[in-house]
Amino acid sequence: MSEPDSDSSIYDLIYIGGALGVIHAAVMARLGYRVLLVERMPFGRMNREWNISRDEIQSLIDLGLFTAAEVETLIAREYKDGFNKFFDANNPPVARSPILHTPKVLNVALDGEKLLYLAGVKLTEAGGKIWDETEFIRADIEAEKVIFYGCHLPTKSDRTASGRLLVDAMGSASPIAWQLNGGRAFDSVCPTVGCVIDGGFEPGVWDADYGDVLYSHGDISRGRQLIWELFPGAGGELTVYLFHYHQVHPENPGSLLELYEDFFTILPEYRRCDLDKLVWKKPTFGYIPGHFSTNSTDRAVAFDRLISIGDAASLQSPLVFTGFGSLVRNLFRLTDLLDTALKHDLLSKKHLNQIRAYQSNVSVTWLFSKGMMVPTGRSLPPQRINSILNTFFGILAGEKLVVAETFIKDRTDWLTFNRLAVQAAIENPVLLLWILDFVSLGDIWRWLGSYFSFTMLALASWLFGWLPKFTRRIQPWLEPRYPAVWLWLLAVSYALTYGMGRSEKDSAYNRPVA
Repeated sequence: MSEPDSDSSIYDLIYIGGALGVIHAAVMARLGYRVLLVERMPFGRMNREWNISRDEIQSLIDLGLFTAAEVETLIAREYKDGFNKFFDANNPPVARSPILHTPKVLNVALDGEKLLYLAGVKLTEAGGKIWDETEFIRADIEAEKVIFYGCHLPTKSDRTASGRLLVDAMGSASPIAWQLNGGRAFDSVCPTVGCVIDGGFEPGVWDADYGDVLYSHGDISRGRQLIWELFPGAGGELTVYLFHYHQVHPENPGSLLELYEDFFTILPEYRRCDLDKLVWKKPTFGYIPGHFSTNSTDRAVAFDRLISIGDAASLQSPLVFTGFGSLVRNLFRLTDLLDTALKHDLLSKKHLNQIRAYQSNVSVTWLFSKGMMVPTGRSLPPQRINSILNTFFGILAGEKLVVAETFIKDRTDWLTFNRLAVQAAIENPVLLLWILDFVSLGDIWRWLGSYFSFTMLALASWLFGWLPKFTRRIQPWLEPRYPAVWLWLLAVSYALTYGMGRSEKDSAYNRPVA
């Protein structure tokens, strides 16, 4: 990594946050931009593991960031099937379901640290720099540049750098994202704890060709619905997570330490094991934020010469809750729009706020996650959340595999969403009454706004399905004459495709890389 000196160079992009940030930064560096990446930890360290599917990781190949052979070296394990099942012993018959099999959802376990290292190599090979063990202090925005101020932690020395644009990739705890939205809290969080275990289970406890995508074996007797995930890794490794959906409330702050106590207490019930015999390799933990969007503009992601990506933008799926998946799915969209803005110096708040990973088809599902968290101070029947989950996942289990995959991968279209919702209401008429136990009239009104936005964008996507290709045809004439109009039209085109869970390969995949 670079020496702890301040830098007199003027960068095009200064990224703060080296986990998700390095993937984005490497793409932009390969497009020819001068990039500086700043990371508080030693570069390549992370406290989570990443799982994805083949078709999603393919986007990094299509963008030219990695070769197919390099991606193969990043795969720790690829398993045959993933199981989704919620405890239903106490549920009424209508709310019991078979196992939902999702063989192509999160079935590729990645070596996260190797991925970050390789992305860092791509970044530096393209001329970028990495400052690790450097903590962000503040950023000053001037008319022609933004100035980064940080501290190199090992030496306690000051570090400064100037650039055209600052990219906030600091995640859910980002002070910049907090300031951009006036101190507005996230609507929910997903506290997650777990670990990577490198052996110690008795033979036959788990087959490494299979994973648990979503699984519960208890109820909400303690005021929260705990959900497990289990993903096989390299060799005999197993990555195990325990999480729950949590309402942001001052009287119920939540605690990762308390959740870890639950993890160690009930892990032997979840997977037969002796805790003293397990080989503990690495802890995994964090708070993943959730924002209940009503439209594409109700959360600020940018200011003059500043933009947020990943968890800092908090625009990912309220169901899947992962900034990595959202970033990879929208990487073409985000980097193409940012490339356009940089080429034409469209770096004001007005222009940069058009560059976001918002998906209307995802935002409408926030009511689903709302129905997975126990409201603070409420007492509900213990089986209630499992009953709701089993109703939806039971319907998905009866559909073709592709329907469940598109739903969980944030690609559900308007017709499928409505068909599944109607089917759930028919099969379990009391489902709506159950959900109303979790929400207020204000929540319902707010969700209707989300649904209206989803419906209008779905209608626009149908009526103007020709627009993305037309946009690319007029690009040679429009972009040099009216760059701001071109950026807006490009953002609209992506909203009609990526914003509805569809890709636009013919436009983004063919961008040249340096």
